[in-house]
Amino acid sequence: MMEFINSLDIKLQATIISALTSLFIFVVGWLFKFFYERNSLSFRLDKEYTFEQKKKLKEEISKYKIPLLNACEEFNYRLRNFNKRTKENLHRIDPDKWFETDQYYLNSFIYRFLVILHYVYKIEQETLSIDSTVADKSDIKFLKFIKTFKNIFSELDLLTPLGYKWSDTKNHFWKNELKGFTLWVVENDRVIEFDEFVPKLRFNYNELRKIIEYFSKIENDPNDKTLNVLRCFHLLIIQFLNFYGHTYQVTPEAKVNTIVNFYSENIKIVDAFENFISESKLDQEMKSILKKLKAA
Repeated sequence: MMEFINSLDIKLQATIISALTSLFIFVVGWLFKFFYERNSLSFRLDKEYTFEQKKKLKEEISKYKIPLLNACEEFNYRLRNFNKRTKENLHRIDPDKWFETDQYYLNSFIYRFLVILHYVYKIEQETLSIDSTVADKSDIKFLKFIKTFKNIFSELDLLTPLGYKWSDTKNHFWKNELKGFTLWVVENDRVIEFDEFVPKLRFNYNELRKIIEYFSKIENDPNDKTLNVLRCFHLLIIQFLNFYGHTYQVTPEAKVNTIVNFYSENIKIVDAFENFISESKLDQEMKSILKKLKAA
């Protein structure tokens, strides 16, 4: 009888152990499945979100990237030309002579400037609701250039080395003010051609007075405030085109050196520009240019 009981205990123990083992495996398996599926779903959702945001950002950038590059290319040529012809005063037209002289040089200067800024504001507006924190490095760099293009014309600290005060208004634009001026090159959500812009400029002098005078009053003087900002902007454009432009839009290093050597003697706000670049988080992108500018 005792042997039967002992035998029964062993069988019962084995059954209990087997049952507990099965229960343990079931619980562990259920917990593993629960946490795996939850984490897998979270991971999948994160991947899908990142992919969609990157895709949206690239799509919006691609809409305006080529027009912006072309506009920057045109302005690059104008500024290179302007460096050689500033003393000819082709841009200096007084209000009383506004309708009496050939204004192509000044008009086209203003037009090319506003077209660039139009695309800058357009890209900023179209990408505002997109999460750029998950963007590719190249797209983040592109957006940094975009913001810097806009901000450089509103940054008063750039001009303080030249005695510019916060109460001055002639050599900078308030951000909303500048955005308003860019609307003059747009009709029905398209950028108008230059020959369409000229009549608007001609018959709206008072409304466009500040933008006209910003360019028409530039003096052939290294201490001219507007000229200093435009030359800093030129360096930004050169590097932007070198990063993102077609091969024919890239400025060869020899040409970059020539421009930088000229600007090293004719830009009087180099330190302020370097600080501005640092605040714009473009240190690495502009490092080679700034190094050459300060070493020349």
